[in-house]
Amino acid sequence: MSSSKKSESKGKETKYNPKAAIPNMSSEMKNNNTGAVPKTTLTTEKFKTATSAKQKLPLPVKTGLKVLIMNASGPNQGEGTATRKKQAIQSVIKRHNPDLVLFQEFSWKGIHGKTWSTEPVPEHYQLATNNDASILYNINESTLEEKPIRELHRILEELQRPTSKHPTPIPLDFAPIPRMSLRVVKTKGVPVMEFICISWHGKHAGMTNDTKVTEFTHLMIFLNKMYVKYHLPILIAGDFNVEVKLICHEVKEPFMLYEYKASKRRKEKGVIDYFIATIELHLSDLTPVDLKKDSKAEKPEEVLDHDPIIAMLEPALLSDTVPARNKTASRMPKKTK
Repeated sequence: MSSSKKSESKGKETKYNPKAAIPNMSSEMKNNNTGAVPKTTLTTEKFKTATSAKQKLPLPVKTGLKVLIMNASGPNQGEGTATRKKQAIQSVIKRHNPDLVLFQEFSWKGIHGKTWSTEPVPEHYQLATNNDASILYNINESTLEEKPIRELHRILEELQRPTSKHPTPIPLDFAPIPRMSLRVVKTKGVPVMEFICISWHGKHAGMTNDTKVTEFTHLMIFLNKMYVKYHLPILIAGDFNVEVKLICHEVKEPFMLYEYKASKRRKEKGVIDYFIATIELHLSDLTPVDLKKDSKAEKPEEVLDHDPIIAMLEPALLSDTVPARNKTASRMPKKTK
């Protein structure tokens, strides 16, 4: 578990310098074609003063986003299984009111309309989907923008070509793009957060643990390249399908792996649902959702075999702790009382 430092803010305006926050930035990141670092608009006083010179009315203050990861798969319990799943999903959303839901294996094409008429989800939620993974978001809190798929393929193709710097490229059969839903999230109000959000569903069928770890390592290389290109913080979360204890040493700066106390059933099966974020972002209060308590569905744990995980996401500057910068970046965040 990494140590943490208290962030201090005194009377004058303090501009956040992301380059200073990444002391061991790789040479590739320092020398990319623009010389830029991931952009941020963070300034302490601007965030605390929830007004804009261009607007007469004060902007709403929201210090973070509530993010939920939820795998919607589970065994078929016969007639009524789909209804029980919808009841469980709807109950968790209405109970926790998340700003972002990162779904995996969500089998429905939408979350409104006739299919959901008996289990209605609030209308301010919209779904962005990509087969294996989806992102549900509150339109009152954020806007989502899709990155062109061709750009993502170009990033991957660069990594799959051997060069003098990378004589051993990522193999051609590494295909992460169909397994993710990627959007640029921009929050409304103050503070403004802008970051790449990825809902991820890792491969698992017919794979050994060693192969899963290798696949995860390739994913982290791909994410690092994306971070360099887009100059934006990144949050990736979901069902990685590889136990966290096997990959914790593969997560290196500027990324952080956030651990949490899993439920008994997930400890027995293996913890494979988790959050990873770059150091401009900070996650706290990671907690498994108690499906029995928070769902009106009959025995929801029988139709959903993953526990949803809830967390608070905010800019690192505003959090009361700043993650330590270690070569292996893994952290069990404090829970607030």
